[in-house]
Amino acid sequence: MFKLKDKLNITLLISFLIALILTVWLYLQFENRVGDIAFNKEIDNATFKVCDEKQLFQYYSVNSNYQGGKKALKKEIWEVVQQLSFDTSGLITFRFIINCNGDVGRFRVKSIHNELNEIRFNIQKLHALQSVLENLSNWNPGMWGDEKYDSYYVLNFKIEQGKITDIF
Repeated sequence: MFKLKDKLNITLLISFLIALILTVWLYLQFENRVGDIAFNKEIDNATFKVCDEKQLFQYYSVNSNYQGGKKALKKEIWEVVQQLSFDTSGLITFRFIINCNGDVGRFRVKSIHNELNEIRFNIQKLHALQSVLENLSNWNPGMWGDEKYDSYYVLNFKIEQGKITDIF
């Protein structure tokens, strides 16, 4: 009888340890979500800080935006971006963070051709577009109630026949 009790205790201990290890492993797996933009010292501005690294929301969850919406953003940068010309048509997508103070940083860029194949636009032109976005000062941080939050934001530039034709 005593040996049966010892075996049961060992089995319960092993089961508990396995459950604990799985719980910790799952927590670590889900701590970072797909699409999170981690700081990269090679490309990111070291002075840009998020307010809470563990609470980064999507723009549509906390209504982060540009003051006046995308229409106001488009109006403010349209003349500058119209001076850029590109070699091909496609779509350039900027994804970045608006922190709780309304500052922007950690820009990531993807570009695709009209046939949805990934392409590379001229890096200087991409940097010029990014610089235009970084210099805008009317970003509204995400809000939930009276609290301000960090959030991701996405902005697309549609290029047709070498010119930007839409920003959305």
